[in-house]
Amino acid sequence: MRLLIGSREINPTIGGSVTKFEHKFEYQWGGVDTPFTKMKRWAKKQNPIVQHLALGFIEWLWQKWVAGRVDMEMTSVDKQAEEIKKQWSEEDPKPTITSEPSEVEGLDNISISWRQRD
Repeated sequence: MRLLIGSREINPTIGGSVTKFEHKFEYQWGGVDTPFTKMKRWAKKQNPIVQHLALGFIEWLWQKWVAGRVDMEMTSVDKQAEEIKKQWSEEDPKPTITSEPSEVEGLDNISISWRQRD
């Protein structure tokens, strides 16, 4: 963020001289000063050719860094999803199947229940 502080002109036709005061500075409003903000601050202080190249390289590097972080986080999420699925499969109650002979020959009464019997 750039702020322009103090700009004053005195009308030279009345007998005054023109005085102009400018001061430019940047301030990081809260948060952590990351390496990328430090690199951008350094690049802005260089001559225009180096500044242009450095800012372009820093922006390219930032995009690669963000893509890498997203890939790492998605890998972590995939691993967590697999752990949750494994945990759920262990906690799932297995069905209890009981078969009893019925009154009709060749047919059995089959009962399937999901509740754990004590």
